[in-house]
Amino acid sequence: MRIEVCIGIRIAKGRNAVEDEKHLETAERVVNVSIEKMVYGGEGLSRTEEGVLLVPMVLPGERATVRLAERHKGVRRASVVEVLDPSPDRISPACPYFSRCGGCHYQHIRYERQLEIKREILLECFERVGKIKLETPVSVIAAEPWQYRNRTRLRIEKDPERFAIGYFEPLSHRLCSIESCPISSPAIDAAIGTLAGGLGARCFPDGCAELELFASESGQTLLATVYSVAAAPVSFGEELREAIPGLDSVCWKQENVRSNSEKPETKTTLWGSGAITYHAGEFHFRVGHDSFFQTNRFLLQDLIGAVTGDLEGKRALDLYAGVGLFSLPLARRFEQVSAVESNRASARDLESNMGVVGERARTYRMDVEKFLATAKPGWDAIVADPPRSGLTKVVVENLCRLRPRRLVYVSCDPTTLARDLALLIRGGFRTRSVHLVDLFPQTFHLESVVHLEYTE
Repeated sequence: MRIEVCIGIRIAKGRNAVEDEKHLETAERVVNVSIEKMVYGGEGLSRTEEGVLLVPMVLPGERATVRLAERHKGVRRASVVEVLDPSPDRISPACPYFSRCGGCHYQHIRYERQLEIKREILLECFERVGKIKLETPVSVIAAEPWQYRNRTRLRIEKDPERFAIGYFEPLSHRLCSIESCPISSPAIDAAIGTLAGGLGARCFPDGCAELELFASESGQTLLATVYSVAAAPVSFGEELREAIPGLDSVCWKQENVRSNSEKPETKTTLWGSGAITYHAGEFHFRVGHDSFFQTNRFLLQDLIGAVTGDLEGKRALDLYAGVGLFSLPLARRFEQVSAVESNRASARDLESNMGVVGERARTYRMDVEKFLATAKPGWDAIVADPPRSGLTKVVVENLCRLRPRRLVYVSCDPTTLARDLALLIRGGFRTRSVHLVDLFPQTFHLESVVHLEYTE
């Protein structure tokens, strides 16, 4: 019997049924399962006498020995003990922390198969959640699957004996300490190595914190934001900027500070400009510490192209606009663009970024629901890029009331996307095209862009 070691999971070749049974007799709560398919969340699904099991680190078609975990909130999970029949799509992970670190889910799968799995999951969500049978093919847009992340959020733990930086282990609050992260951009990866190599222990005080790093497309400038319940050390920003080359701005957010009104507040300490400029093709964007921005440095232009497509006309509306990633390109195609963003920091950057197009752009710092409540029909195109929770019922109702000629839905969650599309189709829209933009290689996360048109 030949055994291969792969990320802590044994892969067996040549084991017969007798050996399988003998192996199971000596193991507690261990069963053999066949993996039917991958589901959204990064796990494989198996139907067994124990019920439906969700198993990480597997592929469709594989047979594996798994150890059962307790049922939690109606879901039963299992961990892989041994892969008995490995898939031809299984590869050795490129990262030494894979399976211990909770950041990635698909490194054991060749990249072309990752894309196929995500497409299958997207279609399955459409059919299962939305009862939607697509009449158009799904276009898959992908790029380099490594060193793509321009933003990452890390956990910091320090005491007099130890400094650790990394990510939580899967389904836990245990820290997986790392020295590198191969899906992060070279600038962020280098910063992680610098901090793990000793400079982090010199800069950070004892205790726990979270560190978010955001790098420009070239990696020459970075932002660092620290979240902690502790007060900011007086010289922290200067020391961190000296330790990390290109670090332009440092922000320390002391959370849950008690004020005179006894309401928790956040106290902010800033060293530096508070923002960097991010270039995406011909466009450039001011992005501050608290502003949302897409994380894949290779696919921003492709994402913009997938959203704007063949849109053109007089009036366009960008909902959940962020700093204007789509608003600014839309201003090149429409006579008037209105952009709506409720987050104060993102709205401030949005106003700055849209200033270059002058009177052709109008920005609104308010909730989308409030804006749509008084909005009148007459939009040639509306773009909506909501949070993971998707569109609220009020937003869907107003989109159906406004009846834009074209509607583009940008989503980071296929389940809420399918739910909302079902309501929009019922309200008179039909799908024109669907794009899967793989902004998050090596993980189960996927971005979708759906173009719809009003037909009634």
